Amino acid sequence: MPMPKLRPSPERYLDPAGEAARVARLAGDGDVPIVSPVHRLQHELSMFERGEVAAAAAADGEYRYPGWFRVAFPVGVSAVLWSAIIWGIQALR
Repeated sequence: MPMPKLRPSPERYLDPAGEAARVARLAGDGDVPIVSPVHRLQHELSMFERGEVAAAAAADGEYRYPGWFRVAFPVGVSAVLWSAIIWGIQALR
């Protein structure tokens, strides 16, 4: 059975009069917020910018390692493991 040919639909073409009415604008106070995965992620990341996560951790008495350690430790461990993998491959030859 042959594939049907796709015909362009008239809705796909831009209507200049309708397009002019949909100009991007900043949200106002009366606008209803839109719930989407992008907006949820932006809200979750904004908590880090405001420092709410660090303040909540400090209030709970939760200790957090310094930032340099949280970056350096995984990188260092990864380097050691990759060195061991490469050494093991060379030893098998």
